Amino acid sequence: MKLLVKTFHGLEQVLADELADLGATEIKTKRRAVACEGDLETIYRINYNSRCALGVLWQVGKGKIRDEKSLYDLMQTITWHEYFKVDRTIRMDLVCFSDLFNNTLYLSQLCKDAVVDQFRDRFGRRPNVSKTPNVRINVFISGRDCIISLDTSGAALFRRGYRYHTGEAPINEVLAAGLIKLTDWNHDKPLVDPMCGSGTIPLEAAQMANRVPAQYFREEDFSLEHYENFDFKLWKDVKAQADEQIREQNIVSGMDLDNSVLRLARKNAIAADLADMKWKKMDFLKWKPEGEPGILLFNPPYDERLEIDDVQDYYSKIGDQLKQSCQGWEAWIITGHLEGSKAIGLRPAEKMTMFNGPLECRFLKFELYEGSKGN
Repeated sequence: MKLLVKTFHGLEQVLADELADLGATEIKTKRRAVACEGDLETIYRINYNSRCALGVLWQVGKGKIRDEKSLYDLMQTITWHEYFKVDRTIRMDLVCFSDLFNNTLYLSQLCKDAVVDQFRDRFGRRPNVSKTPNVRINVFISGRDCIISLDTSGAALFRRGYRYHTGEAPINEVLAAGLIKLTDWNHDKPLVDPMCGSGTIPLEAAQMANRVPAQYFREEDFSLEHYENFDFKLWKDVKAQADEQIREQNIVSGMDLDNSVLRLARKNAIAADLADMKWKKMDFLKWKPEGEPGILLFNPPYDERLEIDDVQDYYSKIGDQLKQSCQGWEAWIITGHLEGSKAIGLRPAEKMTMFNGPLECRFLKFELYEGSKGN
């Protein structure tokens, strides 16, 4: 089975490594996605376990098109009732990069018509369209090439099921998990988010350390459960195998200056069975670390949704705090304020381009040695 697993820009290789661990083969990184192959068990493993996947598409058809009629005909070559029943609700997700067409809304309607017309011709009934469907059909057009896939995930996989409360500028769960993986943290030393907001980064880190499957708390259906090839026993076994790996560790903590968002973080932690997780009201610029050095990973305000009076001064103070109080630690910062990041005053050991929503960001690594090496 040919699969395309979607992710964020900058996380392609991290996702590829995850997919290899989950049994996928023929792995190739794409732009914001990874192509691979796998059987039904692999699809189930990716959906339940992957922390860096946004969705898993299963290719069911492809071909060349030249106009609207050829697109309709290509959609009709797929025997849709072999994949799902007429009583399932559907939705068409179409992406088009082609000079052949200029109305994607019409194309989406055309593809939907091809599916429902086939059902009506065979059974005298047609599937209903829904905004919250059982089945999502993905059509991707590039030039004359068209790939047709079934979305096996349904609701996006960043919707973990534990985060009910958020602050003003929450980071996406998949992005948070990807950032953690990019640090090569091995769950053997402390990880602290000193500007944790409602807690997404530390909560993702704690679940990774505890080997909690990414979708362990999800209550929404997966679309894979609505296809004709759904194997309930296999699905149950895949989840049970993953759940058996869960353990308890307590080496992740979060801090924030705002007590109101810390209350949200604590509520999210309770929903994620992490009621004992450590949270502290603290201004990072005044923090004095205690105990074994570890990793600092944080997402300071960008002056986009959270305003800062003097961005350059604020980031300069972050740099001073890192130099003066955090020797021996490894600091990773994601920021969308590219000029502000330069005011940190430290030479990054690594620099990566990421996107947090529509915002282009830099993910920076600082190795905080004693003396002049960190400068």
